[in-house]
Amino acid sequence: MELSGIELNFLVNKVSSMVSSRYYVSDVYSVTKNSILLKLHHPLESDIMLMVSTKGIWITNKRYRQVEENQIVKVLSREMERAKISTVSQPGSERIYFIHFVNRDNKARIFIVEIFGKGNFILCDQSMNILWILNAVEVRHRTLRVGSEYVLPPNRGEDVLQISLEKMKKNTKLQSSNIELLKWLGSCTSLPRKFVEEILLQSRISTKYANLLNDNDIEIIYEKTKEITNKVIDEKNHEPSVILDKSGLAIDAFPISMSKETNVKNVATYMDAIDQVLSNEIITIGKNLKTEQEDRKILELEHDLEEQNKAKLQVISISKSLRNVAHQLMKLSFMGIQDMHDSKVKILLEDNDSKIVQENGLSYLDLFNERVKLESSIPKFSSLLFSRAKELERGAINIDKASETLRLKIEKLKNQTQKIHEKIQFNTLVSKQWYERYRWFVTTNGYLVIGGRDSSSNSAVIRKHMTENDIVFHAEVHGSPFFLVKNARNKEDSNFLEETAQATVSFSRAWKDGLSSADAYWVFPNQVKKGAPTGQFLPKGSFVIEGKRNYCRGIEVKLSVGLFQIENKRYTIVCGPLNAIRKRSLVYASLLPGGSDPMNLAKKIKSEFVRVISEFDSNLSDYLKRLILDEFIRTLPSGQSKIVSVERGQFVNDMKDWYI
Repeated sequence: MELSGIELNFLVNKVSSMVSSRYYVSDVYSVTKNSILLKLHHPLESDIMLMVSTKGIWITNKRYRQVEENQIVKVLSREMERAKISTVSQPGSERIYFIHFVNRDNKARIFIVEIFGKGNFILCDQSMNILWILNAVEVRHRTLRVGSEYVLPPNRGEDVLQISLEKMKKNTKLQSSNIELLKWLGSCTSLPRKFVEEILLQSRISTKYANLLNDNDIEIIYEKTKEITNKVIDEKNHEPSVILDKSGLAIDAFPISMSKETNVKNVATYMDAIDQVLSNEIITIGKNLKTEQEDRKILELEHDLEEQNKAKLQVISISKSLRNVAHQLMKLSFMGIQDMHDSKVKILLEDNDSKIVQENGLSYLDLFNERVKLESSIPKFSSLLFSRAKELERGAINIDKASETLRLKIEKLKNQTQKIHEKIQFNTLVSKQWYERYRWFVTTNGYLVIGGRDSSSNSAVIRKHMTENDIVFHAEVHGSPFFLVKNARNKEDSNFLEETAQATVSFSRAWKDGLSSADAYWVFPNQVKKGAPTGQFLPKGSFVIEGKRNYCRGIEVKLSVGLFQIENKRYTIVCGPLNAIRKRSLVYASLLPGGSDPMNLAKKIKSEFVRVISEFDSNLSDYLKRLILDEFIRTLPSGQSKIVSVERGQFVNDMKDWYI
């Protein structure tokens, strides 16, 4: 699939509107040599995975593995990491897009991607001087290399976004008498064939050649061109769909309904459609690259197998012909004809496309280039023909054996390539809520609680997410995280106090040290001072607490891990105090300090969850089997842990009712 300028226009504007508000580049990944993935982070919103490719630009929900190194990744990692993207733009309706950003050194940069021809990646400074380029360009109309100034390619025709009725009429008069309407409109608008055909189909113009158009015809085509163009660039008018091949794979995408297309599947958004189609293309490229040698060997073996099959068919055909001639000769023998030089024998041989030839003074029967030494006696010669036919049939058996060996080699290679291809599949990324980057759970009475995982997230919890309506928890233990109970201030129900205190002490150093209990306290947000006192230094993730501390003493160090179902029937692993986890889990495991390291514990928990879930939901059990161990490990406390029990939970699904 190749994106047109107007389709790219929509994607560029859509991406720009989504990523230019407090998003910054947190990582750069290589996918193929012509595709990279930018991970965009936001302090409050979900991360965005932005695919930047010579095929286009789109937001993806796919998780990719690198299938090919990309030279520009190191350059972009140095220039773009921690950089804020200001805008994404497109020059007119050119198949080019610019990503404008400011790097860590406060220098403006422009990352240019060309999606025509072989495609290109170009990094420029704010004066459009090229700092790095993937493919240097040296053509009559422009030169692109490091140190030169970036210039756009020459116009291919009128910019369809700027075209006017007058320009279209003028263009018609300039055309020769034999230019077809399809070609004329394509050159006039620079639109791809699929949209040109749709415009003409909806215009219902019967004229075949452009010079035969009258003013009314041109006005109709002009209005239909603007109508379809506006539909493509305005999401309000979209009817997005993908075109499927015979195997059900998405091979093309359309933002609007197209009259001539068949085997169409509607999708939620055009961005989703692009993600399906172009992601499939990237994965296919990756698969072919990884199995290039194997695929070439398979083609060679398949060619050899085909030749073997042809040889077998030829051998069998000659064998049948020899037997047929032998049978007919025997019939002549039964009629009393015994001499091979008899005129009836000559006629018989001619009827069977065979003849008697001389070579080195000897006579042979030549049948499809198969030669058998001639005997004057028909019975004796017929016997020779039957013997030769048997030899050929035995040869066909040997060909079968050789063919079977080839088939086994091909099958083995295809199995190897299949295994490689399976590793290059992508998984769908699940859009997560902002709080899932922290430790979190929901109390039994429905309050969202978030806490830090380390010094950085500890700092983020307080600096970015603390509001005056929250309650702040900390423990009297070294290395304690800060926890926030969101929107719980001035609430009469206080069940959350003990639950949050237990989470605070359990996720502190107390767990790693194997303590059975510890003290925690809570304060109001205005008691937490984000700056250090004059002349003092606060480590990252630490804050000064002023005023009265409300203690929760002798809190048991204990946690539970459960399987939650949250929005859109999405499942996730959550760790927190027993009562809170039990209430909303399908299955949960109670933990105490000491025992196994996080990796081995995660394996045990996963195994136990699969066992329990398989008793009542086989589909969910299969999902759990596919869930990576990291989903379990990231929820667990630091240090060793042991499983006390694994049980079915109460599973109350009230996630939409609590704070998000």
